[in-house]
This record gives sequence, structure tokens and C-alpha cells, in this order.
Amino acid sequence: MTLFGVFRGSMLRRLWLLIFYVTLCTWISISSAWAQTEARLTWLDNRFRVDPEIEQITFVVTRDQPSQSVILVAPDGRKYYADRHAKTMSWYTDKGMDIISITHPMAGPWQALGKVSANNGIRFISNIQLQAEPLPAQLYQTEVLKFSAQLTQNKQPLLLRDFLDRVQLKVVFYPLTSVLPEQSNESAPTVVGQFADDGRQYDEVAGDGIFTVALNVNVEPGKYRVEIASSNGVFKRAIEQTVLIYPAPITTSFVQSHQLLTSHIVNIDAKTDQTLAGSLAAYLVVKQPQKKPIIIQQSTGLQQSHLALSWANDAQIGKAWWRGWVYVTDSLTQRELVFRLSQHNYTQVAAASVDLSASLAQQQAKKQLIVHNEQQQQQQQQRLLWVVVTNIVIVISAMVVLLIWRRKRTIHSDLIVPK
Repeated sequence: MTLFGVFRGSMLRRLWLLIFYVTLCTWISISSAWAQTEARLTWLDNRFRVDPEIEQITFVVTRDQPSQSVILVAPDGRKYYADRHAKTMSWYTDKGMDIISITHPMAGPWQALGKVSANNGIRFISNIQLQAEPLPAQLYQTEVLKFSAQLTQNKQPLLLRDFLDRVQLKVVFYPLTSVLPEQSNESAPTVVGQFADDGRQYDEVAGDGIFTVALNVNVEPGKYRVEIASSNGVFKRAIEQTVLIYPAPITTSFVQSHQLLTSHIVNIDAKTDQTLAGSLAAYLVVKQPQKKPIIIQQSTGLQQSHLALSWANDAQIGKAWWRGWVYVTDSLTQRELVFRLSQHNYTQVAAASVDLSASLAQQQAKKQLIVHNEQQQQQQQQRLLWVVVTNIVIVISAMVVLLIWRRKRTIHSDLIVPK
């Protein structure tokens, strides 16, 4: 066989391999398209199957507009509606969307009747779990702390945006008042905070499935049952914990000035038996009449537990306010504590200018009194000087008269001749 024949045989084999590969890829593409068409047809029928091992499932149904909520048909033919459904269901309806959560759903084919969108159709989520780090067992009144929670699906972060945008998680404090050691009852609950996944304030990244709240523990000291739960019925999950709320380990007082020569002062003290000395710091925003807000910051030195933040009083009359934050370290747990100082409003009144006039008048009166005293002292000194000079003159005059008289007497004695 010639070299040309060998080359020709090799080229033919490569050509047949290329034809076979192209044919195989085309067949796979067609099969995949058929499979996708079948899946699309199945979804267009709005049917979906629930496996027996699923304990909880959530359907996210996107509808065309305008439309009403879908009708959900169970495998046994029972129909469920947004306003009429089983107790094991939670149904949230929004413009263009239904979110239906079912606990222990019946296994088999389910169907959604309505204007289901052909693009998004029906998506379902199973095994949703709510996870959150436990709160500190000891919290302080007016404390603010960053707290996060996350939804997971099969232990993986849940990132379905249509679902997450409609989830509202909140933190509720239920006061526990003990009647007997083995009994307790609950008073009116307080919503302390609501989570967000929008990338604002304390939330780090928007849409990452991690919900964050600036938990403002603005409740009375005592024992509480804390519950994290959904507030809009999208799904039913809750985490509970018992915490103790203690009085804040800081005290704050405001001393308002009524004189222009004296500053306003905010005094902040940290309790030495609950906080680390030298860990106290504060940040204030102050707004005085007809002026832009100013920022005042200060921290303590070593072994100090007191701060005095001050700002000058001025002659402007009107409404003023201040607010801020206090930072300190818990001595027992070494936990960094943050406290919000609510806005304190005060009024700068006209008494400040009156006080200034009075102060100036007092100063002038003092000056006049001093001048008057000095004048009196000078007059007394002058009178004393005249008295002294007069006395000296009188003494000198008397001595001169005495000397003259003695001199005359001596001369007269010398002129007398004895007989």
C-alpha cells in the first residue's frame, strides 16, 4: 500500500468519526429539547407530584395579571382556596403570586387551577428550616444588638428571591410573670424588632438569605420568652428562647444651662460592678437653634467610669435636641454592649439673655463699689494726711514760739546789770 493510500484511509476514518459525533450530538440535542418540551407541557398542565417522604412543602405560584388566587386541588380531589383551606395550610396571596405552605401534604399529584404564568409557573420548596444563633441569656434594658436569622432548604441557604421578598420575620418578647415556682403566665407581648434582607443598616448583603435586625431591647427588666416567627403567614416556623432582662448598667443625666457663660452637660456613668473600667465611650449628635447638628465624641481613660460631654450655650432662642450612643464592655461576659440614647428635646428660652444682663449689671455694680471704696480710701488718706500735716505745723509752730520766747528771756536777763 502506498503512502497516499494510507493517508486516504486515515482521512476517511476521521471523516466517519466526525459524522458520527455530529449525529450523536444532534440526537442528544433533539432528545433534550423533547425532554424540555415534555417538562414544559407538564408544567402547563399545572400539575406537580409530592413524594411521601416530604413532611412540609411550600408552593410558590406565579400568576398572570389580572387574576385571582389559584385553586389548589389535592390528589383526592379536595379543593382549597386562599380564604378556605385546611388548618395545616398557610396561604399568602399577593399581586401576581400565591405562596402556599402545607404541613404533612398528601402524597401524589396536586394541581393549581388559575392563570398560572407560563414563564415562572409553579416552584416548590421543601424542608424549610429557620436557623438563628441563640440570644445572650442576659440582656440589658435599652440595649441594641445585631441579630441574624436564616432560612434554609435541605440544610442549604434558601435564595428564592420571590419567596424571600415576602417573608417577614419578627422578634416578639412575651413577659413571664411567675405566680408559683411551677406556674407561670404571660402578659401582653412586645414586638422588639423586625428582620430585613435588604443590605441596609445592620444587614450586610441584600438577597443573601440572611435576615438581620437591630434588636432594641426597650422592655422592662424581667423574664421573657423570646419568639422568632413569620408575621405574614408565608410559612410557619418559630424559634423560642427564655432570656432575662436586667436594668441598664449605665445612667445618663442632662444638665441644661440657663446662662450663656455655662455649657450644657450630658453625664454618663457606668456601673463599676457590671462593666470594665476604661471601656466607656459615647457619641452624641447635638442640634441647637438655627445651627447645623454637631458631633461630640469622648471616651474614658484607664480605670475611669464617668463621661461628661458638654457643648457651649449660645444666644439663639428655640427648640434644641440631642441623641446618641453609648458603648461599654460587660465585665462578666466580656460582651461589647451598645445602648441607644433616645432623642432628648429641650428649649432654649429668653432667660439666657436676661441672665447675661443681670450678670453684666452685677459686674458693673461690683466695679462701681470697688471704685467707690477706692475713692473713700483716698479721701480718708487725704484727710489723715491733712491732720498729720496740721499737727506737724502746730508742733513746729509751738516749738518756734517756745524757742523765741526762751531766746528773748535770755537776752533780757543779760541786759540787767546788778547794782
